Amino acid sequence: MGARPEQAASYRVRAADAWLLAKQVKPAENLLKWISRVDLDSRDQTRLDLVLADLALQHERPDEAEQLLRQAKPNLSAASLNRYNSLWVQLHQLLSLPISRNISRAAKLSRSIGSYEPRAALEVIESLKNVSSGELEIRADNPRAEQRITGWLDLALVIRRNLVEPSQVSEAMADWKARRPGHPLSTNEALDLWLRYRQQFAAPRKLAVLLPGSGRLSAAGAAVRDGLMSAFLENPGNTEILFFATGDEPESAISAYFSAMDAGADWIIGPLQKSSIEAILNLAGLATPILALNEFPSSFKAPPGLSGQIFGISLSPEKEATAVAEHAVRSGFERAVVLAPQSTLGERMALAFGEEFLQENRELIAAVRYLESDNDHGPVIERMLKIDESKARKKRLENTLQMPLEFEAVRRNDIDMIFMVANAAQAKLIQPQLRFYDAGDIPVYATGRVYSGQPDPVLNQDLNGIRFPITPWQLEHASAGDIPELESIRGGNLAALYTIGYDAWKLLPWLEIISRDPDFGFPGQSGVYRAGNNGNLRREPAWAVFSRGRPIPLQVQGE
Repeated sequence: MGARPEQAASYRVRAADAWLLAKQVKPAENLLKWISRVDLDSRDQTRLDLVLADLALQHERPDEAEQLLRQAKPNLSAASLNRYNSLWVQLHQLLSLPISRNISRAAKLSRSIGSYEPRAALEVIESLKNVSSGELEIRADNPRAEQRITGWLDLALVIRRNLVEPSQVSEAMADWKARRPGHPLSTNEALDLWLRYRQQFAAPRKLAVLLPGSGRLSAAGAAVRDGLMSAFLENPGNTEILFFATGDEPESAISAYFSAMDAGADWIIGPLQKSSIEAILNLAGLATPILALNEFPSSFKAPPGLSGQIFGISLSPEKEATAVAEHAVRSGFERAVVLAPQSTLGERMALAFGEEFLQENRELIAAVRYLESDNDHGPVIERMLKIDESKARKKRLENTLQMPLEFEAVRRNDIDMIFMVANAAQAKLIQPQLRFYDAGDIPVYATGRVYSGQPDPVLNQDLNGIRFPITPWQLEHASAGDIPELESIRGGNLAALYTIGYDAWKLLPWLEIISRDPDFGFPGQSGVYRAGNNGNLRREPAWAVFSRGRPIPLQVQGE
């Protein structure tokens, strides 16, 4: 005969407690799923509270643990007192951590709010500014925590997720209120709080833009400039923008920087050239926040007083190669081949792809190089697909049998995907030859260089099937008639630089929150920006595939 429900529940509490004391969290969690509190007497309910508090502390949820310990205190037995005191010590140690302190302060502030007081409510949201969106989501979804604070955590998350793009905020607030009907704020009051918080994120008063006005990068500078001004004119606010020209030499960027300082700039966008950026970053008196338009050197550290205020937008082709590998992995590919030119850039791209792809038992089963000057890449493709080996086997058989054979060479069948390092002109030669050699069914990835940016369905027919990273702006302007008539864009050829400039202006108010919250993403025209390493922003591109000569959104299962 089995134990009565009361006995079974009591046994499970004791067993879960034993597992936790033995530092075996998973078995304890499995037992706790089967325990109903109503089946326990007051003594076992107290023991359950201690077990759950212990578990909450192991998962670094001090707010939940504190509530459970307060709940357990009135019915503590003498035998449980040491356990209770030990858990309180652990709780206070955990509360000393920054995130826990922030949430604890928010909880304390929220308990005094019985009705909407804008200043007090804003203080609650501001107290959570250093808690990441991911952490807010986990804590807000905790059914064992105090419902008042989880409601505020949920509200803080909704506010943050709708800061940049407000079009869905009314719907999001209505959904929040439906989840939190007991929260003291109404939907309209929550919307008012969102607006008050959002108004704190503003563009600088005086912005200096350092861009090439002469030299080999002048065309790129013009495209970035026009993108920035297009964004600025949509909402100029109270910002004054000053442009300072740089040239090919780093000294010109330093001169432009000091001119910007003399003009009273409180923020800088630029420069564009990597050597110019490094020259400015090495200045001993650097004291102005900067959004540089290229990648920082790996050794860079922000000077005192500017931590979290110096950022770089990476234009590195290696970063795109890494993004290709990440996307291929998310798509489930495990065996890749690399087809790259015999060049310094080709080697860098192949290396960046391989470093990201070759993890968790994935394989790079072949890597071949082609000459950029060649028009016929057949021999290279035959070697990559092992068609040359198939032909060699035929020849050996014919020599052995002393007779001609009816024989069709076949390609290898162990390839999941091909990473092709090529610009648009090279890819238009390679992709048809891949189809000719019976590799048309293998997914082919390339970087954004495969698209010239100029919409031309006829000239781009040979690129059909190639997957590649693209800017959201280019996807939205996929027809020639959609491209703005700006000389600097050159019919779309420099559209990617135009979008970088556009996003640089739009990013400025949100850089502070990006630096604090690794889960916060800014949805720009060139991609989604998040905090990266060493001050560099990480840009997540959109993804496209050529179809009928046009780039269209790439749909991948699981995304």
